[in-house]
Amino acid sequence: MYKHNFSKLNCIIFLRRYFVLSLLFLLFSCFSIKPGGVKTAKKLYESFYIGEDGSQYFIKPLNLQNDANAELKIDFTFRYKNEIKDSVIINITFVGSENFKVADSISIENENISIISKEINYLFSERKKRTYNSRFSIKTKLDGIQELFESSNWKMVLYENGNQHQYVTIRSTKRKIDQLRYEIFSLF
Repeated sequence: MYKHNFSKLNCIIFLRRYFVLSLLFLLFSCFSIKPGGVKTAKKLYESFYIGEDGSQYFIKPLNLQNDANAELKIDFTFRYKNEIKDSVIINITFVGSENFKVADSISIENENISIISKEINYLFSERKKRTYNSRFSIKTKLDGIQELFESSNWKMVLYENGNQHQYVTIRSTKRKIDQLRYEIFSLF
């Protein structure tokens, strides 16, 4: 009879420990969720609520390519609340065999709009094996970017010391632009 009571006691202790551990696991797994960010199924952008200023959007890098298969990555950061009144920071990374440190101007265009910037901030260059990553930043108006996202046929040109380096959207980037237009810019 003593053995039987002991096994019931062990069972009760085991169940209590199991319950407490399960409860702790559920609580900690809920805390590990990122509270402010929203990601699409394809993880193309993040948005964060920033109080009185509305939401801040970060569109993750989109890829463009030139004829020599050199790559360009472009990302966007901006804020939006009830109306378009803010500017956009555009970061551009040129990936290829050339190291760009100076740019005279950069243009981004489609059938609807042409955005040209001569105020280009050189951020850095780095080398990865045989390729260079040259990073620049420009600032422009948000309404122009909204127009840019109305069509996915982008052409981007870097003007540097009399040379032109042209990049265009690839098929996968066109699909991403269309999805971003639907998920973000249709809200404006």
